[in-house]
Order: sequence, then structure tokens, then C-alpha cells
Amino acid sequence: MTLKTPISSVLTVNGHFLQAFVLGAGAYWVWPSSPEWWGFGLLSIVLWFGALSKTIEALRAMVKIYGREKELARLAATSRAPDPSDLADHNALKNAGMIDD
Repeated sequence: MTLKTPISSVLTVNGHFLQAFVLGAGAYWVWPSSPEWWGFGLLSIVLWFGALSKTIEALRAMVKIYGREKELARLAATSRAPDPSDLADHNALKNAGMIDD
């Protein structure tokens, strides 16, 4: 049994990292070159905090995916395939009166 990460989880993490990159690039681009543009400095700081928040959000999503995959692997390791004795054959079903032939 192969355990694959859902594509939606991968897209979520990559989307958060993309948003963090765009916010960080915007913060770098908006940073003022002189003190008279202090308003852009405040905007840049807000964008940096947004980029930091999105990075933390992406890392949390990665940890959540890792925990999910670890738990699924643990469950897969402890499960077993059904033996033929676990399954009812045609004669057992007929003797139990579950089918009429």
C-alpha cells in the first residue's frame, strides 16, 4: 500500500510559501530610500510580518502533513492482510443458510 500526500496538501503548503515570497519581495521593494517616505516603511514592516506569518503557517501545515503520514505508516505497519480462513467460502455460506443453491 502506497501512502501518497494529497495534492491539496502539497498545493496548500506551496501556496503559503508563494504568498510569503510575494509579501517578502513586496516588503523589500517598498522599503523607502529616505526618511521622508516613512509611510512606505510602515507598509514594508506590515508586509514583512505578513511574510513571516505565511512562512509559519506553511511550516505548521508541513508538520501536520508529516504527522498524518507518520500515523498512516504506523497503522499500515500494524495491519495485516486477511487470511483465507477469515473469509467465508461458498460452502460455509450455504451451511449457514445465507444463500440458496
